[in-house]
Amino acid sequence: MKINLEHITNDTIMSTDFARPQRIAFLNSIAAAKPPKPHLLAPGLPARGVWMIDVSAMDRRSVKAQLAGRADFRVWWWDVSCLVHRLLRPKATLEQTMFSFHRRHHALTLARLQVLDEYRDTYRAIRVTGVMAGIRCAIGQMVIEQGKNHE
Repeated sequence: MKINLEHITNDTIMSTDFARPQRIAFLNSIAAAKPPKPHLLAPGLPARGVWMIDVSAMDRRSVKAQLAGRADFRVWWWDVSCLVHRLLRPKATLEQTMFSFHRRHHALTLARLQVLDEYRDTYRAIRVTGVMAGIRCAIGQMVIEQGKNHE
């Protein structure tokens, strides 16, 4: 679709739509709208919109999830950590307790990930080259750890 530029005058220049061919091509290129897929907030609980829907059934931190047996024990972990911290430092403020909780949580998480990584390396060495290679890998990991502690 081309615009006939020969018929443009001072009177018609303001009413001429120069972007019409591009707009029509763009609108024709848009695919037909697909019907929306049904989304579920939880098994048997359809999501019909955002407003006024109880999404706590999905949240593993919620009381509903704990009562249904789908909790991830975050609340329990905080309660245990807070209890231990209050026993060891009874005059600590909530801010100090929270800081210590997060510091311990991150240290334990990183330690767990490091142990899993070392286990995978040892397992891979055993699978690929044998038990002796796994033993050498495990000893090598201990030597590296001792070197880190002295720095």
